[in-house]
Order: sequence, then structure tokens, then C-alpha cells
Amino acid sequence: MTPSLRHAIGFALLVPIVVLVAGAATPSLSSLPNASGVMAGHDPSDIPFRRAPMGLSSRSIVVSLATNLHVAFDAQLLRTHTVWEGPPLNLFGPPFSGSATRFLCNFSGTPLWGSLPRQPWELARTSGGDFAMVTTRFRGLSTLDGLTTFRYELDPTDGAAVRVQETPRRERVLSRDVVVRRVQVTSLAAPARFFPFHGAGEIFPLPGDGGSLAIRRGKDLLLVAVRGLAANALIARRDETAQVERVESERDGKGPYSVVVTNFVSGPQVQVVLTLPRSSAGQVFEVGMVVCADPAEAVALSNAFVSTRVQPTDYLSRTNAERDSFVQRPTILLPDPAFVDKLSGDEAFRIEHFSVPKDIKLLVGGMDFLPNGDLAVCTYSGEVWIVEGAQGPPAQARWRRFARGLNEPGGLKVLDGQVHVVQKCELTRLIDTDSNGEADLFECLSDGWGYTGNYHSFATGPALDALGNLYVAVTGHRTIYDVPYMGWCLRVSPQTSRATLSAQGSPAGEPFPFALGQAEPFCSGLRVPNGLGTHAGDLFMTDNQGHWIAANKLNHLQSGKFYGHPSSRPAPRAQFDGDSNFTPPVVWFPYAWVRSASGIASITDDRFGPFRGQMLVGEFQNASVFRVALEKVNGEWQGAVFPFLKGFASGVNRLAFGLDGNLYVGGLRMGHWTSIAPQPSSLDRVRFTGKTPFEIREVHARPDGFELVFTQPVDFASAGLADNWDALQYTYGYSGKHNAPEKDRDEKIPGPPMHVTEAVVAADGLTVRLRTAGHQPRHVIRVRALDVKNVDGKELRNDTFHYTLNSLP
Repeated sequence: MTPSLRHAIGFALLVPIVVLVAGAATPSLSSLPNASGVMAGHDPSDIPFRRAPMGLSSRSIVVSLATNLHVAFDAQLLRTHTVWEGPPLNLFGPPFSGSATRFLCNFSGTPLWGSLPRQPWELARTSGGDFAMVTTRFRGLSTLDGLTTFRYELDPTDGAAVRVQETPRRERVLSRDVVVRRVQVTSLAAPARFFPFHGAGEIFPLPGDGGSLAIRRGKDLLLVAVRGLAANALIARRDETAQVERVESERDGKGPYSVVVTNFVSGPQVQVVLTLPRSSAGQVFEVGMVVCADPAEAVALSNAFVSTRVQPTDYLSRTNAERDSFVQRPTILLPDPAFVDKLSGDEAFRIEHFSVPKDIKLLVGGMDFLPNGDLAVCTYSGEVWIVEGAQGPPAQARWRRFARGLNEPGGLKVLDGQVHVVQKCELTRLIDTDSNGEADLFECLSDGWGYTGNYHSFATGPALDALGNLYVAVTGHRTIYDVPYMGWCLRVSPQTSRATLSAQGSPAGEPFPFALGQAEPFCSGLRVPNGLGTHAGDLFMTDNQGHWIAANKLNHLQSGKFYGHPSSRPAPRAQFDGDSNFTPPVVWFPYAWVRSASGIASITDDRFGPFRGQMLVGEFQNASVFRVALEKVNGEWQGAVFPFLKGFASGVNRLAFGLDGNLYVGGLRMGHWTSIAPQPSSLDRVRFTGKTPFEIREVHARPDGFELVFTQPVDFASAGLADNWDALQYTYGYSGKHNAPEKDRDEKIPGPPMHVTEAVVAADGLTVRLRTAGHQPRHVIRVRALDVKNVDGKELRNDTFHYTLNSLP
């Protein structure tokens, strides 16, 4: 998404009106009822921030300034949309409540104030001082010094973009809690305007030099005071224009579909305006806001607040002791010493199970290895853990929390030694700038897709290509056509080097400059892409069975292609009703084997047995891993799928190979994500024992059948008998229904049924040619060895494969 799309009215105004509520006041999120029987989760009081979808902004960032004072920032429109006092945010969704609905978070306290959905910045565009709204871009946040700082840009398309850092905090003034927003702005070539508040009320003048004003709202006054700017910089404007406010919601109040409730906010409103002069140097100012009972209290608080100067070099109002008490120290946990591992697997591949500390909710959404061999794991509950010593004895591993507060991250990749995660709402780079072992800089590399906050709005990745591009796959299930890029794979351009950015300068006190990167549409038609990665230089994705997707499948993603599931704009609107002319998958997974395809990994090391160059795919419900042997036929990928591993402790979700050549498997169960595995979450390690299993290693399509390559010489008599090979073919229908089973097993295919006519064993016993009759392209061929043994009389470890025959060689 280019920055021009993020215009002043924001993404919310791009969605169609669903419900009209004329004359409604700004809704209180606390009025949204909880679904029957669904209990909300809550964060601990020391969490620095929480990214979570709320009704007024699906890209909300909630910061608790005190145990009973909370600020919700809109990372789309860069406004403070809600301030409330009382309990912390109510967290919903499977990681927190165990239920898919409700999925939007709310609060149970008292709303204090908030701003209407308008981007709060304008820049002067002419010598006469005419102001206009500008494009903006959220660049991330920092948690240094125990405070959460939002970072964003004004006019990011201009080489001289204005960079802003906004830090909310609580300040005690005359025994009252004042919400203070400190704003740092880089040089301004022309004056700028900042609107810290736009909401219902009447202007209430206060005596003084103009550094403060009040807004009458029924029985109370909202005080707005500023320091660090000229006295005449602060004014208020009356506004009686009806405002449009769109609120994310759930159909019938309980989902699983999203809807947008549209309110017209009428009646008198006040827009508070701060004017910043042009300046070649950076500027720093602070806005304080507090609800007052009467004018006398407002005047007293105003005088006390404005009389304190802004200190650019040390702007914290806390003492050093208070500051140190808020600085986050890494949490380190150890395995349960009472844990006794029960190895699983077989004689060729053994599975070890890590003892996950009881205090970790290890719902694995992504994992990858750091250069030193430690394993980084992100969880759907929003945490990132570093498993120190992961490649050593599991009982000696240390678990260090690297980050928390993220929005259900569904993928993680380590690039240049830095952790990158895909949250539902954003591709984020996590950096530990002060080297204390915990991330404190969360850089937004891209948020260029629409996000409703829906439970189904998963995003996964990132995958990396040879040119340095990153790829993010966004779920298309529960798609709303006008929400952009649902069901798409997006490509994020390479990031500008830090050396280049350092030469451009950065705001005062910023430890690292902003990163750059743009997202562009790559391909569409994805339903629930739960696995994304590269193999043999190409980009692959696993998709999950359901509406329009007859079975789980593996797609080779290519630019401009459509893969079957209706996707949102910019896909053609006519395609939203289904289009059977989609790019076929390289592999269809039989539904009896794979009910929920997940992560992928490539075998690139001979230390993991005789399958180098092949792909492994996770399966969630059956808690297993499948092997995919691919080949290119007529320039396109296709191939065979085999059972491979089972015996994991939880539903298999992510796979990663370590530097030791072993496979690491991360799993989970949550909500209605059911699995036959016994544990709610897991980390397992698979080791090749050195005993080569008797397997069909490769399958190659031939014009008259298949060539099978084995890991061990076969018995000539059993493998050379055609009757010992059973074959059938089937295909899948295309329909908007949720289930579309293999149809040609029940429907008569014209002509004689497919069968094996001849089996010829090569002289070395490692290859068998199967000649078949009746096979057809665009079908899946199931081949089963009925009584085939090796020269020692041993049976095959797996006797069946399914080959997706898209094209005959």
C-alpha cells in the first residue's frame, strides 16, 4: 500500500456503511456486551503496551499509564481514540479467552475522553500559510526508559518527511493524574498544526495567557494545557459539522463475521488546535489533559502544569528511582526439573519433547534460529521467547522473554540477526537497542493491508527471496471486499540500509533511524495460508480446506496469479463470487491425512537422512509432519506427498531446522483449534538416528506412469509384480461450500479405471518403473504398495503416496 492511500480520513472511511445511527454520540466501548460464557483475559500491570483490535480502531495500541489509567492510540490515524480509568483492557480471542468470538477487545472502566476519527496533523502548503491534511505513516514504537513512544512520519513520500515521536505518560499535578503527551518533531520547512483533541463539548475560556483552555461536557470540564510552545499557539474552534465515525463490530454481537457500524456524531464539538512555527531545529512540547469538576480546579491544575518547563534533554517527570522501577528487565525461566521426557518416533527418527516452563503460554505462531544457535519463538498470545541453548540438552535450556504485547503474531524470521514477526496488523522488526536482552524498538516495516480485527484475520510470514524482498500472506477467510488485500500475498521491498538512513539524521534521542519499505500486491486467492516459505528458490504456501478450497494444498506463489479463494480489492469484483480458472496447486493433500496444513521447512542437510532437497509440511489436527517430494514438469512444480512423522506433543504448527541439522517443531491447541495431541502447547526436536528407513524416496512422472526411487534396494519378486501395486485417481470440485471431498472416487470417470499394467525393477534394485493405464492430467494419483519389501524382507515404512499430476511430461 502506498502512503498516498493513507490519507487524512484514514482506512476507516474506505469501508462501506453497514448500519446508520443518526445523531449518535461517540460510543463507549464499555457498553459492548461480552458473549455469553466468554471470559476476558487481562495483561499484567507492568506490560509496556498491548496491540489489540478495538471497536474504534483495529490497530489500537493500549498503554497503561497507571494500574487504573489507560490510553488507546490509533496506529492507523495516529490519534488517541480513548482514555479511560478503571480495569485494564479486556482481551478476547482464542489466546486469551479460548473462544473465537468475541474477538474485538473492550474495557469495563469509565471513558474520560477521546478524539473523533481524524488524522490530527496539517502542514502549511503555501507561502500564505494555507494548511492541508497530509499523508502519514506509522513507523513503530519504543519502550526505552520504561515509557512507550509512538513513532510516525508526516509526508513520508517527501524526502524531507517530518518525523514525530509521541510519548504518553501520567504526571501527578496537585494530587491529580494528568495524561501528558510529549511530542517531538523534526525540522519544519513550514508551519504545522496538531489537533490533540476533537470531540463533543463547548469551549470554556480560562483566565491566563492562553496556554490552556477547557471544554464543557455536561457536568465536568476537560482541561487542555500545553507547555513548550508560545502562549498563542493554543486555540479552540467550535465545530457543528456532523462527523462520521465507523466502529468495527461483530455480526449480532458475537461474530464470526465482521461488520462496520456507522455513527453520525452530531451536536456541538470542539477542535483543539496547536500551531507549530517553522523551524530548522527540532521542537518539543507537551499537552496535558485531565477531567476537572469545576472551573476553580481547572485553573489551579492549569497554572501548576503550564508553570513547569519542558526539558528537552531529560523530559521524564519521574525520579531516577521511579524510572528504574519501570524499566523492563528480561524474564528468564527454567524448565520444570520434574519433567520426564517420553521419547516418541521410530528407529529412524526420534522425537524429544522440551519441558516448557509452566509460566509460558507457548502457543507457537512462528520460530527461527538466531546466528548463535538460540531459538526465537513467537506466540499467539503476543510474546517472543528466546530459547537459549535450544540445540543442547532440553533440560538445560533457558527461556528468555524478548518481547510481549504483540497482536497475535503468526510468523517469525531472523534476518541479519534481528527478529522479524508478522502480527495480524503489521510486519515488525524487533530490536534490543540497549543490549539488555529484551526488545525495546518495534519498527513497523509494513502495515499495508486491511485489518478488521476479526478472529480469522491471520497473517503469516515473512518469507525472504534472493533479492531481499519479504512476503506476507493475509487470510482471505471472512473476507470483506472493500477491506484491501484480504486473501493476498504482499511483497515488501528491501529495506534501506541503516548507514544510508543515518546520514539523513533522526529526531533527538532516537537510538536508531526509521526503516523504509513499501508493500505491493503479489498474488491473490488465499483462504487460510498457515504456511509460507521458500524452497529451491521459489515461494510456497500451504492453504487450508474450506469454502472454495476443496482440500488442503501446497501452492507455488507467483506474481499476478489467482489461487481460488475470493479475495478483496484490488482483486476483480466479479472474481469475488468465485472463479474456477485458478492456478492449480503443486500438491493436493488427501483430507484423511491433512485436515489443517501448517508450516513448511526444506531439508537442506544430509544429517537429516536420505531426503535432502525435499519439503516437510506440518499438519495441525493430526499432530504430524508430511514429506513432499517435488519435481518440475514442463516448467511447473508438482509432486508426491507421503506420511513422515507423528508422535508430537501438540498440534504441529511451525517447523524450523537448527544449525545442528535437527528439525524443531512448535505446536499448540487453542479454542476450537483441536488436535489429537495431548498438550496445549509444545516444542519438540526430531533427530535422525542414522538408520536409513526403507522408503520411496522420490516419484517422477513419466508419459506412461511413474518412476519410483527407493532408499534401499527392493525385493525383485515383490516389487516387480504389477498386482502388488494399487492405483486410483481422483480430483476436486470447485464450490463455495465448506466441504468438497474427492469426487471422482464416487463418480464414474469415462473409460476404463486407472490401473498398473507393469512394474519393472532396475538392475540396482533402487528404481521401479510403474506403467499405468487410464491416468489423466489435473488429477491426483494415489499409489499404494500392497506387499513390497526390501531385499531383507522388510516392509516399507510408508506404503502409500498421493501424486498431483497437473501435467504429463
